Amino acid sequence: MKRCGYRGCVCFSCGNASEALKKQGLYVFDVAPQGSLNANKWWTPEEIHKAWPDLFDATSGHLPIHLMNEIAAAFKTFLGNLPEHCYSVPTGSGETIICLKLVYPDIEFIPVYDLDPATKYEPDAPLNDLVRIVTGIRRPENYQT
Repeated sequence: MKRCGYRGCVCFSCGNASEALKKQGLYVFDVAPQGSLNANKWWTPEEIHKAWPDLFDATSGHLPIHLMNEIAAAFKTFLGNLPEHCYSVPTGSGETIICLKLVYPDIEFIPVYDLDPATKYEPDAPLNDLVRIVTGIRRPENYQT
């Protein structure tokens, strides 16, 4: 965000992502249940950009792939080599599980939804199809909850 010259970000979330960004000292326009606004639908990246053209879209599920690659590398540094195993991953927007697959392509990750507001399954989330592809789970009813 800072490297691209944005003065801050707008973040649609359950509140966890917005809070984490605020803790980093960033200006965050928070669209969350306890934030500045509360959304009644899933906003597309285009709708967010039109409403806040001067802010980076830090909404879960909207991060650009180059940033997800950086996040994936940070996961690899933090986690090291993972033993071959099937891991259940709390999943909301899908970015975490996709980043994990980027650096651990041979390990099986199972998305787990609806544990709390941060992992609520949203049918309109933009990364749903990619989560299905990288996990091999094709239908939402087969996801763990």
